[in-house]
Amino acid sequence: MTRRHRSAGIAAAVCALALVTAGCGTTDSLVGLRDAPAESASGAPLDDEGATVIAARVLSAARAEAETKGDKGHEARAKVMRGDALSYADALADRGAAGGAADTLAKDPQPTVIAQSQGREWPRAILATTFDEASSTQYLHVMASRAPEEPFLLESTVPMFGGAELPAVTTEGAGSPFLDPASDEGLVRSPANALEAYAAALARPEPKKPIASVTTEDAFGARLGDSAALQVKSLKKLASLTQAHEARTEHTVAFRLADGSAVTFGLLVRTDTITVGKKAKELVLPKRYADLVGSKKVTKKMSLKSLEPVVLVVPPEGDVRAIGATELLVSGKGS
Repeated sequence: MTRRHRSAGIAAAVCALALVTAGCGTTDSLVGLRDAPAESASGAPLDDEGATVIAARVLSAARAEAETKGDKGHEARAKVMRGDALSYADALADRGAAGGAADTLAKDPQPTVIAQSQGREWPRAILATTFDEASSTQYLHVMASRAPEEPFLLESTVPMFGGAELPAVTTEGAGSPFLDPASDEGLVRSPANALEAYAAALARPEPKKPIASVTTEDAFGARLGDSAALQVKSLKKLASLTQAHEARTEHTVAFRLADGSAVTFGLLVRTDTITVGKKAKELVLPKRYADLVGSKKVTKKMSLKSLEPVVLVVPPEGDVRAIGATELLVSGKGS
């Protein structure tokens, strides 16, 4: 992917998610009668201006359907996004949580293209960033066209942590190749395995053995840990809490960075399980959970599921680390 005249990393701010959107592809056209210029196998498929136009279109087209629920909303969003971005956007709409995102996006934060995929073959991708002044949040967005006849669609959007940085993407004029998520060539872990390791390391209670070559010492890991500790304290001996994270790697997207590491976009699904202890006859649920579970109380257990889009940096050596993440509570059940 090519850099847009940027030298170091991208500084970020607070965690929150802006809902994103749609776009269309682009095709090469002939102007006049002249020999076609030589194509670079390692350069970017689009110039910066063309890529920025596409990114802006993709990051605005789905706003009109951001709050539309059910099959109608899903069908409309599926025309402009796919994979993890579509899953998260559908959940936002169904939970009625897309309104704030739509209001924020109405301000049209302009994207900055920081990288493009390498070469003129397909798939092609654009990595862009936007900054929401209202929340002081930096977002990373991946848009991809998987075939010549296919438009660019949004595949992932993740808010960065405050103070986090994306390492330099490429040298000027070069492209950054897609990586096979299952391949660990030149990396401490494959992108898919890095997501699985990060998910395992986030578990509560903590794993008995530390997960090698991954760290959760980031804003997301800290927030989850603090929240779990607070819940355990409030439950006392009346109930127990466990948290398990599952990496959904079928839509993982990864690109090589200039230093040989990989930036990896993926989705985790967290399950919080609260099991009622012998000393408690029942647990009375807060309205937020009762609405999901369909009951004001449980006598045995309750489980809650949340979607967690994340972006990781996977190095050639050292620890996999997260530079952005968010979460959305999507469902629950109880007995």
